[in-house]
Amino acid sequence: MISKIFDQPLTVFSVSCLLALSACGDNDSKENRTLADGPGTQSIAALIAGSSELSSVEALIENAGLAETFDGIAAYTVFAPNDAALGELGDTFAGDEARPALVAILREHIVPGYLTRDDIVSAIESSGEPVEMQTMGAGTLTFSLNEGQLIVTTTDGDASSSVTEEMLGANGVVIPVDSVLKDIEPAA
Repeated sequence: MISKIFDQPLTVFSVSCLLALSACGDNDSKENRTLADGPGTQSIAALIAGSSELSSVEALIENAGLAETFDGIAAYTVFAPNDAALGELGDTFAGDEARPALVAILREHIVPGYLTRDDIVSAIESSGEPVEMQTMGAGTLTFSLNEGQLIVTTTDGDASSSVTEEMLGANGVVIPVDSVLKDIEPAA
């Protein structure tokens, strides 16, 4: 029986492995891979740093001291507000005294685990209703489908953002969103 397994199928398996291994040496700008290509090799911090539309959130992550966390091995899914969304904040969170508020806001954009857009859509479709996920802060993000579009809404329902693209990394997923998913109340 074992010899039958290793006769013909082994040749096909060997060729498949060689083809897969030959693709491993191709590093030309495949660091930010799409879902079809599978996870990339960069960390969450590197994915954010490499995105031209996330430079503001990159600076906030640095200021909040979270870059090392996103370079680590723990898996997170980050709903990263794009530059336009964070531009509306202005200098609200400049300076060391605003750091705790900044960290609290960023935690509301992070859920534990490696979740792709397809994972979230599958959960919604299998349950037949919106899906809630606890953030790393004190909030909950609610995901729903609206005419095929994935929408994420905050606990209070005020901030809502559509989810269209994602960047898959070695330790998590970065999903740019077009709004800040937390009510902003700057420190006095």
